[in-house]
Amino acid sequence: MESAQVNLGTPCSQLVAPSLHGAEVLQISAAEVHNYSFPPVRGFNMPGVSDVAFCNVTASLRHTGADDTVYVYVWLPLKDWNGRYQATGGGGLAAGMGPLLMSGQVADGYAVSSTDGGLTKNQTVDPQSGLWALRDDGSLDEALSLNLAWRSIHDMAVVSKDVVRQFYGTEPKYSYWNGCSQGGRQGYAAAAKYPHDFDGILAVAPAIDFVDMVPSDYYPPVVLRNAEEVPPECIFPEYQAAIIEACDTLDGVADGLISSHESLEACSFDPDTLVGKTITCGEDCLDRDPFLGWVHVPCRKTSELTITPAHADIVRKILAGPHTTAADGDGNSRRLWYGLAPGADFDVLARVALIDNGTHPRREVVPFAVAENWLKYFALQDPSYDMAAMTHEDYVAAHELSVARLGPLWGNQNLDLAAFRQSGNKLLTWFGLADQYITPFGMIRYREGVEEKFGGPDAVDEWYRLFFAPGVGHCAGGVGPNPVNPLGALVSWVEQGKAPDVLAAAKTTEDGVHITRDLCRFPKKLVYAKGDVNEASSFICSEEEEGEEKEGGKGGEKEEEGGGDGDSDGTHRKERHEEL
Repeated sequence: MESAQVNLGTPCSQLVAPSLHGAEVLQISAAEVHNYSFPPVRGFNMPGVSDVAFCNVTASLRHTGADDTVYVYVWLPLKDWNGRYQATGGGGLAAGMGPLLMSGQVADGYAVSSTDGGLTKNQTVDPQSGLWALRDDGSLDEALSLNLAWRSIHDMAVVSKDVVRQFYGTEPKYSYWNGCSQGGRQGYAAAAKYPHDFDGILAVAPAIDFVDMVPSDYYPPVVLRNAEEVPPECIFPEYQAAIIEACDTLDGVADGLISSHESLEACSFDPDTLVGKTITCGEDCLDRDPFLGWVHVPCRKTSELTITPAHADIVRKILAGPHTTAADGDGNSRRLWYGLAPGADFDVLARVALIDNGTHPRREVVPFAVAENWLKYFALQDPSYDMAAMTHEDYVAAHELSVARLGPLWGNQNLDLAAFRQSGNKLLTWFGLADQYITPFGMIRYREGVEEKFGGPDAVDEWYRLFFAPGVGHCAGGVGPNPVNPLGALVSWVEQGKAPDVLAAAKTTEDGVHITRDLCRFPKKLVYAKGDVNEASSFICSEEEEGEEKEGGKGGEKEEEGGGDGDSDGTHRKERHEEL
């Protein structure tokens, strides 16, 4: 694609406010930025950028009849624009991540945008705090909730495309969405609500099933706080390693990874198997700083610890996920949502810190703030609620309030992709099988529902493809190979019609070992064939049930069948999700 240089349209300083249906643009400012740099973000596999020049546009708007002030940020490359526009998503309870996601994309030649969705309350609060959720009278701020749910996506697209047209003198040839977690959910919302806004949507680890999933992230702290005692955090890495070891070979080879969604579903681990084991225990030591929040302080010396039945019970509950306490007619409790995926890191949702004040060190549960704030401000709508005192019964009530109160706006019934399918645009998702924030089981459940509605996996793959990444955590990281260039795969699909059959993934370990995989499009799964387990070429993408003999002998791949609905194991799928 030919690059477009600056000054083909309106100069940066002379851009004018776009018009926007249902809202008034309050102000627009624009100025050139030169020699911009942004440091690398290792946790998200983002390299640093330097010597970038762009037109920095900020527009504020207010919706008709709403007391909101929404900011939209657009960065327009001053040279070597690739002709494309890219909108970036948010994370947690934030509608956008700003420079964190914009910097690399503007350096790659994209006109790129982000929005706060009005959730900063005119740049006065941190959206992750959840403080924006309630009005002064304690009622839910429906306008801001709607902004995050989906309205701000379209606002940003309209404003951004207008300034792109002004600045370059032409419309973007292609428009893309790029987001993970909340940003991934926003991508599905964009597909459902505004199917023509983006030619391609990259929605990574989407936080779909939001009203069920977010409360489930607060279940581990409830388990920990209501246990006999808060255990040292060192038990959890021991359990994580044991789970991976127990289920690693379900895909046919020991490579340190649970390599397929079917292996994940088949992984059966009894936490009692570690009871009585003595381990070396070093504790994560934190202290609360009035300015910095939680900070590391010198740790208690490592010691030996014996895993107890109480420890095993905590792990069992976290893996099982939240259930009701009331039994049904058969004497069983009802599942509210899935638990932590086998092989995922316990650290985020079951974090235990040693609070060392120098005299009486104590262990304290450190909840995932997004889950805590969602329950407090959105579901319970009670800023004074003492979350640390929440019992299991209290938790169940809060979880059910989340579904009942917030489902009409945030529920999956709002993620109908029928119009997007008709639009001819493309949706690409990849998801870490070791995601520690959002369970892959919810993603499988949603995708299988789409397949059932739209004619099976082959029919859906014409416009929507899903890939699972073994051992990869939330959005990035983990022990497994991360996708190398998923946005490039989406661009090739949209612009050249080259639908990705696999996604290339790679990782170099701390020991310098390079690991590669070709991630399979769902419902295919990675199965070992032969060769070096660190090489992608040693694995195939199989459609067969794990444990079946592969056709053509070892290393052979079953020929793909076309036209069916892909639901030969429909009974199994139904049983897997029937409690929900």
